[in-house]
Amino acid sequence: MEILKDKYSITELSQRLGITDHALRYYEKEFSLTIPKDSRGRRYYTPETANYMFKIKTMRDDGLEIKAIKKVLNEEEYIKEPPPVVSEALEMSIDNKPYNKLSPELIVFFDEFKNQITDSISSEVLYSREQLAAEINKTKLELGACMENGMRKIETKMEKHFCDVDKAIGTWREKSNKKFINRILGK
Repeated sequence: MEILKDKYSITELSQRLGITDHALRYYEKEFSLTIPKDSRGRRYYTPETANYMFKIKTMRDDGLEIKAIKKVLNEEEYIKEPPPVVSEALEMSIDNKPYNKLSPELIVFFDEFKNQITDSISSEVLYSREQLAAEINKTKLELGACMENGMRKIETKMEKHFCDVDKAIGTWREKSNKKFINRILGK
């Protein structure tokens, strides 16, 4: 999911993910997530928690049950500690820093540094996403192969069972035919 904001309300995130507010609260409860709240007590989702919810929704769309998703996310050690609660006072103090006191050279330096870090992080995230997708696809293929193997075993057992039933029915018919013929002939 492309993160466009520093925080989302429950309604905003549910609309972006295409699920209900109730589903987000359900996931919060099922996955024991601590979602931060603002000074008025309303939930807000940070980029980390929004991505976590996106992961859950994606895996649900792929047909995974909640239990399986918990196992996958626990193995990946997605979120162990809830993100810190950011108060509105802190946000305002960060937003209102006096950058105009910096020299133009420093502003250019920090802008270039920010762009380099952003590019570096973006490429690492993309690489990690590709690695994760490859691992998930590999796991899906392995799971598919296991299921196919299991189905073959079941089919083999069923075929043997039906052959045994056919033999039993054939034996019964032969005995019944002999008895019928013996009755007709009076033996």
